[in-house]
Amino acid sequence: MNHEFNGLDNQAQNKNFVKISGLVHFLSNSKNNHKYFPFALRHENIYNNMLRKDFLNVRVFPEDLQEKIKSLNENDFVELTGVLRSSRGSGELYLAALEINKLDKPENFQLENQVELSGFVHVIKAQSEGETGTGKYTRFAVRQENHELDGQPRKDFLVVRVYDEKLREKLATKSDSEPVSVTGTLRSSRGSGVNYVRCVSL
Repeated sequence: MNHEFNGLDNQAQNKNFVKISGLVHFLSNSKNNHKYFPFALRHENIYNNMLRKDFLNVRVFPEDLQEKIKSLNENDFVELTGVLRSSRGSGELYLAALEINKLDKPENFQLENQVELSGFVHVIKAQSEGETGTGKYTRFAVRQENHELDGQPRKDFLVVRVYDEKLREKLATKSDSEPVSVTGTLRSSRGSGVNYVRCVSL
């Protein structure tokens, strides 16, 4: 198993859990990386009476799971569980898959999308606020401090957007490096395509 894949410490302050379902979308560069197999999960749900599509970045590190995802077809419906990571190169958020199960596609688009995180507040100074069609948001990161299997320290900065006004006010009372817990859903920006956690509770 890859060191980067399973390096979470078993501590309450580092809770990191994702369960999500959607449609397999293979990437053109999937075969160019030998360390992990990347693909996108197309998650569809009804939001504000409209069909919303999110393309979520997934990396598969264990060889047995790589073979499993490669055996699937484009648009196969799957359920994934895993942990969120931030890329050491770009800092972008991705889901490191722990389990992949093929399922029958449901008749509606109300699919599973659950994220639970805990760690420490990391204040993002650049572009900490923004606005989309669903309203204004405050952006911060949950910092998690872990160790790789070889003992080397690892930090992940998991980007969260807070839209709800009361939750934004609550976030404003928290200081940098203060413990924080977040539940929410995994989303992709309609503009940049960058993945983030949309906060539901804080």
